[in-house]
Amino acid sequence: MRVLKLITRTTILGCAVSMLPAAALAGGWSTEGIADYDLLFAEERFAFEAQAVYGARNVDFENAKTTLPTSGGPQDATGSSAAEDMAPNVLFASGAVKFSLTNDIDLFARVNQPYFIREQPGFDWNGQFAIGETNADALGIDALLSYRHEISGGKYLRVFGGVRSVTVDYEQLSTPSYNGTELLGQQNKIDVGSSQEYGYRIGAAYEVPEIALRAMIAYESAIDVDLDGTLTTPLIPGGPQGASASATLPQSVEAKIQSGVAPGWLATLGVKWTDWSVLDQLAVDVDNGVKIERDLGYSDGWIVEAGIGHKLTEKLSLGGNIGWDKGIGGPYSDLYYIGLGGSYDLTENLQFSLGGRAVYKTSGEGIYKIANSATGTVNSNYEYDSSWNFALSSKIRVAF
Repeated sequence: MRVLKLITRTTILGCAVSMLPAAALAGGWSTEGIADYDLLFAEERFAFEAQAVYGARNVDFENAKTTLPTSGGPQDATGSSAAEDMAPNVLFASGAVKFSLTNDIDLFARVNQPYFIREQPGFDWNGQFAIGETNADALGIDALLSYRHEISGGKYLRVFGGVRSVTVDYEQLSTPSYNGTELLGQQNKIDVGSSQEYGYRIGAAYEVPEIALRAMIAYESAIDVDLDGTLTTPLIPGGPQGASASATLPQSVEAKIQSGVAPGWLATLGVKWTDWSVLDQLAVDVDNGVKIERDLGYSDGWIVEAGIGHKLTEKLSLGGNIGWDKGIGGPYSDLYYIGLGGSYDLTENLQFSLGGRAVYKTSGEGIYKIANSATGTVNSNYEYDSSWNFALSSKIRVAF
């Protein structure tokens, strides 16, 4: 049993590195996977990780049809019925640190990009009058404090909790139209951002380190975000107008279990529910009284994932996983993925990890519906085929 305990740490890392955030490949706005704060449970008194994830996405809109509001009723928009590469490739970075205050009290902190949007069908397709681009970036800062209590010999109960904070910037671009007249070459631009907003995370875990067993459950609260900025459009003379919006970033519940199954082997299983249905629409209020509403109509998201890790040598571990990420609607359809990764101990205190993931994205359809209280509603329907997408992750870990 002691042998299994000694190899647990490296095996966990070899397995975890292959669990890349599926959202990097259009599985929703979130870039966070299931309980991706495993560093909190590291055995060392101090540990630091820096990670970068690159996602190569492949989504093309087709069969698009857009109608513009006119005094005589809806009018078909001009432009292509297709938009190639509407989801550009993406790059995320994060850093996290854990240190033990006592033998049973640990502190974890992280800086990451928890939410991210890049929808860029462009300004050649007929849906440009609804959405030409949507871009959003978020800066997240998390802190967790955990306490571990020994229930009986070698068995522990851990409770943890802390603060989540996020700052969001949101940009939405489109081509204006007025009563059926297309103002090609000009742009509507919504540019809003938030100050730092706060939520929390709480959870508990049952641990038996000797057999690498850990069963945990955690809850993340919703975060209400107020955004302020400007609307710039040729339809309103006098330059940029003040604008404001509000949104609720969803709550989630996640559970994960891992256990050593044989000397040198670790198995994991996790599930996560995210309340994306709270994002029904995004409404922007302009200072001159105009209201612009974007229907989102998202449904709740689910992620289910299973993994296995194996220590090959004293320095090298390999891991893999398979998973399903339920689509939330619009361009975010179901994902099925398989990941492989490995970690190598460069020195006693320094480790390098590399992982990859292949993602099958199912076909789907959606609608961009933008309602403007001054000019009317633009509807753009689109479809997209299934596609293969890929991601690559690298990580450096320092621990002692």
